[in-house]
Amino acid sequence: MKVLLLDPSAGASGDMIMASLLDLGADRQAVRQAVESVGCRLEVTRQKKRSIMACRATVTSDRRFHSLDEARSILNSSCLREKALEDAHRALHILAEAEGRVHGVSPEQAHFHEVGALDALADIAGSSAARASLEAEQVLCLPVCVGGGLIQSAHGLLPVPGPAALEILRARHIPWRGGPVEEELLTPTGAALLAALADEFLSEPPLLQVERIGYGAGKKDLEMPNVLRAMVAEAHLPGQETAGPGHIHHGDRVVQLESNVDDVTGEVLGYLIERLMGEGALDVCILPALMKKGRPGSVIRAIIRAEDSERLAGIIIRETGSLGVRVFPSIHRFLAEREEIVVEVELAGQAHQARLKASRLEGEMISLKPEYEDCRRIAEKTGLALREVREKVEEAGRLAFHKCHPF
Repeated sequence: MKVLLLDPSAGASGDMIMASLLDLGADRQAVRQAVESVGCRLEVTRQKKRSIMACRATVTSDRRFHSLDEARSILNSSCLREKALEDAHRALHILAEAEGRVHGVSPEQAHFHEVGALDALADIAGSSAARASLEAEQVLCLPVCVGGGLIQSAHGLLPVPGPAALEILRARHIPWRGGPVEEELLTPTGAALLAALADEFLSEPPLLQVERIGYGAGKKDLEMPNVLRAMVAEAHLPGQETAGPGHIHHGDRVVQLESNVDDVTGEVLGYLIERLMGEGALDVCILPALMKKGRPGSVIRAIIRAEDSERLAGIIIRETGSLGVRVFPSIHRFLAEREEIVVEVELAGQAHQARLKASRLEGEMISLKPEYEDCRRIAEKTGLALREVREKVEEAGRLAFHKCHPF
């Protein structure tokens, strides 16, 4: 698997992340356009940091944003699209969520104090554009060194890491350590970007074959090189089994939430499933269980993305009254390759379109499922039995699949 590995052993800031990805070969024009489209200017230079030659990305702007809605509007009006825009919004939300929790308000009411300058939003936009332009299946990150000592803020002297950065580290389960110098090495914007871009945080590097290395220079002059190191590499991750020379099964990493309840009605559990799926859960199931004192109960189990764990655990607690939710982090999930097929079927003298979900492994079809809503719509329109419609749609789907995948 080709991965992008971030090594924040000298901390991380928004400009360091963007610069390290530029040094790796990210599309400079795309990054520049992203920065300029949020109203800032970008200067890219080369700079030595304690004998390490690194890329320096300097963003300048004399404007600020004051609310989450204003920042969202700026991003939506930018040139970012698809994955880059999604990553930028995720980083912004993580930042707003942390600021809100620190100050005891909702993310929408958070004031962005130290990170409210528009150049922070430009760092988010530029880093997201840079990540999108690099060919890597996953982003991995090693533990973050946050520095030490005290920092001057709008609220007086505060210990390192600062409150917003520490809240992001806590909420997103990011491993970190103090030192190696008595300086602030991790900014809130840097923490938010690491949380948004990284698919997984590792305690140590996996088995790697490094292809390219990039260094992003920070602003500080320290006793060590103030650079963020990034690598594009071929990696073999724990839990990946090869299926032949050079082949790795398609998969990803997820988090499992689990909670036991014994006094929740079936209606509430049914609603909970719909709510969790609507909020981004990948899969939800309810298992019957025998609880203490012989009481019947249920085990709620949800498979989710790591960045959604705190939010979705909160939904489980609020909807069921559960006293706690267990989190099983970093579970490797093997996936069949999936695709959607659209077919046209002739029924009752009319042509109808229907969708099917096809899954395959190494080119071989594993399952083919017609979309229920499409089949129901056709059945109601034609007066045919739903079973008959499903059979016709599945037959057309098999023909279409084998036409696209002849071998």
